[in-house]
Amino acid sequence: MSLGRQGIAVTPASRYDSVVGRRWPVGVAPAPGELLSSWLHRLAHSNGVPPRYFGGFLGAAGENWSAQLDRRLPDRILRVLTEHTRVPLEDITGLIVEPDPLARLRLPLRPRLGGTCASRSQAYWLQFCPACLVEDETPYFRRGWTLASRVSCFRHGCRLRDRCPSCGGELAPFRQDRLVPHQYCIHCGARLGKRTAPANPGVRRLELLVDDLLRLHATGHRLPGKKSAPDLLSADWFIVGSEKKSVTRLSHRDRYLLFQSMADGSLPFEERRSNTAIAFWAQVASAAPTYRGLAESFTDAVMARSAPGPRTPSARPDLAELVLAATRLHQKGPTL
Repeated sequence: MSLGRQGIAVTPASRYDSVVGRRWPVGVAPAPGELLSSWLHRLAHSNGVPPRYFGGFLGAAGENWSAQLDRRLPDRILRVLTEHTRVPLEDITGLIVEPDPLARLRLPLRPRLGGTCASRSQAYWLQFCPACLVEDETPYFRRGWTLASRVSCFRHGCRLRDRCPSCGGELAPFRQDRLVPHQYCIHCGARLGKRTAPANPGVRRLELLVDDLLRLHATGHRLPGKKSAPDLLSADWFIVGSEKKSVTRLSHRDRYLLFQSMADGSLPFEERRSNTAIAFWAQVASAAPTYRGLAESFTDAVMARSAPGPRTPSARPDLAELVLAATRLHQKGPTL
């Protein structure tokens, strides 16, 4: 449309779909390690659709529609996403957590969340690092934050959160019915980037050892016997109130306190002789204080071997020895 001497002239433009095809106006590239649900929320927001209604467009039912897609992405929805975005199919499927060798340690989904009225011991489906959300050019949520075995950020050394720091509500960006980025609480509108305190060094060493054991499990280095590391780590044996719970059913606060009590030796492992899972946790807790991590030990070994000049024997194990040491963790003692 233009305004000239003869008045207003209207010139028909090309149809939008003939210019861009079936692709949505704004393309959003997945971030490294991002959850599918996080990418879907960003995709919806960038294209002017609140996440709550975007699920209906995709044909994903349920109040927590995007969190469910993290676990299982139907082929029909995958076809819609590949048809309407510029993202290759393999990149989209790489955002989900299935097939998942660590499924038993994922924080569970619930059909209806409790908002600010939920108990402080309630476990939520997703944690987050406030420092990461603040530093991200475009804030996004990571797959690693869905593991109950994670209580701190390996990058920043701070504690994670599993609820809004202002109102205590759970994360539920899939219920957002306004055009608000997902780093804002849907209950009170506050930013989720309020910093947390640094994690206890003992907790971080314990968490690092658990994380390396899970990495070994996921890459095929399994423990001998019928029980896997995720099976043993997710067993119901932590006493909370009057009932036994697994780490996946505990809030971040309770899990952090549990890790801290194991790290400082104040948690009694009274049933370790009769309970394989308790014995495994006890062995991991006893090994954690001197554990340096697979990545650090491997890097040190590689640097030592590539350095010029005569080599001196090192007391540090190489990667193969570390794998065997992790396996022996399960073999020590009469109960393992």
